[in-house]
Amino acid sequence: IPAKMLFDKNELVLPANSNITLRFKNPDEMPHNLVIIKNGSLEKVGKAADAMAAMKDGFEKNFVPNLSEVLFATPLVQPAQSYDLEFRTPPAGEYVFICSFPGHWNMMKGIIKFVEK
Repeated sequence: IPAKMLFDKNELVLPANSNITLRFKNPDEMPHNLVIIKNGSLEKVGKAADAMAAMKDGFEKNFVPNLSEVLFATPLVQPAQSYDLEFRTPPAGEYVFICSFPGHWNMMKGIIKFVEK
């Protein structure tokens, strides 16, 4: 949602164990990304992303921490741009999605429910 630091959806339901393409569109005035992480790892991943702000290559790494809790991620998507993230969905369960740009993850987050077909 432009100028709100929120995703337009806070819950997604997608098929488990499937090849999909998820299109992330950024209508905002600043860059954002979409990072899918393991449930229960929000604070760990978010704090690691925040710490990347002090790194010389934080932007180059799209503020996506190199942690096993990070499953899938888009690069930073510039304003008015989109990115197609192609991946094989994990097993059924609930996962979290965030924007890992430093300071955004506390507000820009939601749940993805991967369900059996």
